[in-house]
Amino acid sequence: ALLSTTAHAYWLMGIEDMITRQRIDPIVSPGEVSGHVHGVVGGSNFGFTTNTSYLRDSECTSIPVAEDHSNYWFPALYFHWANGSFTSVDGDYLFDTSINTTAFPADFRMISGDPELRSYNASSYAQQAVTFLCLDFDGTSIRYNRLPATSCPDGVRAQINFPMCWDGVHTDSADHESHVAFPSGGPDSSTCDDPDYPVTIPRIFMEVYWGTNTFSDNWSDAMNSSQPFVFSYGDSTGYGYHADFIMGWDDGVLQDAVDNCDCDEYGDPTCCADAGIFTLKDSGDVCYITNSVDEQTTGTLDKLPGDNPVTGDGADAEMLTDSSTPAIIAPVYAYTGSTPTATGTIIEAA
Repeated sequence: ALLSTTAHAYWLMGIEDMITRQRIDPIVSPGEVSGHVHGVVGGSNFGFTTNTSYLRDSECTSIPVAEDHSNYWFPALYFHWANGSFTSVDGDYLFDTSINTTAFPADFRMISGDPELRSYNASSYAQQAVTFLCLDFDGTSIRYNRLPATSCPDGVRAQINFPMCWDGVHTDSADHESHVAFPSGGPDSSTCDDPDYPVTIPRIFMEVYWGTNTFSDNWSDAMNSSQPFVFSYGDSTGYGYHADFIMGWDDGVLQDAVDNCDCDEYGDPTCCADAGIFTLKDSGDVCYITNSVDEQTTGTLDKLPGDNPVTGDGADAEMLTDSSTPAIIAPVYAYTGSTPTATGTIIEAA
C-alpha cells in the first residue's frame, strides 16, 4: 500500500472477505442486473439500489472499521480454459485511505477506471491509476500496467487509485466521474489546484490480491497460454480494470478520522481505535448477504456470467447486454456465520 507523506491522516483496512459476488452495480446499472460480476465489500445493505442513509443502517459490514458501511466493488477474475470454460479466482482485499481534508458528503459516489479500454495511454492519469503487481515474496515484485504475461509466484495484486479532487458541489455526475478528478501531479500526488476541482477528498487506494498462483501448473491448459486470466467483463488485458464507491460512513465519524487519525506512520488503525475515533471489529467477524441474482458466479462456468465475449489488445470493447436475464430473488438477508439462516424466493422469473 502507498504511504502519502503529505497526508494528515492515514490508515489501512484489510478486508477479510467479500459480502457477495454478483452481477449488481447500483451506480452503473441501478435497479437491474449488471452486465458483469463484481466482488463487493462493505455494508450489508448493498443491492440494485442503495444510498448513504440505507447503508448506514446495514446489519453488518465486512470492513474492519465498524462505522464504515460504505460499499466498494470491482470486477471478478477468472481463469479461461482451452475448452472455453472459466474458473473463478479467489482474492483478498486491502484499502489504503490517505486523508488530509474534507470527508465524503452523504450520497457521494464515484467510479475509477473504464471497462471498455483495451489499450494503454501513458499520458492518461486515469490509466496511470491502474496497476498490477506480480507478487514474489522471496524475490522482487514487479509492477505492470496490464495483467502480467508471466506466472507470478505469489499471485497478482490489482491496484487502483480513486480520484481525490472534487468539484465541491455534486455528489454524482452523469458518467459518475466528471464531478471528481485526479490531482494535477497524477494519481499518486496530493495537490488539487484545478479551480474546477478545488476540494480534496479522502484518497482511496484499493488493492485486490488475486490467487493466480493457484493456477501456476495450468497455463498450458488455457485458452491463451501466454496470459490465461480474464476479468468478468471479458477483458484479458487489464486495461479496463475499474472500481466503484458509495459513501456509507456513519455520520461524523469519517470527518473525525480525517482530522485526528494520524497516530501511526505505517497506517495501523489500532491507535485511532484506542483514541475512540472509530471502532475496530474483532478479527474473524464476517459479513455476507444472500443472492439477489439467481445464477452461479464462482467455480467453473461454461461462460462468463452475462455471456461477455473475451477481448484482448486493440480497439475499445463494447459492453454488451445479455440476451437473457436471470431470475431475481428477494428479500436479501445479511448473515455473520458460514451459512445464511434464511434465503429469499424468486420474485421475477428469468
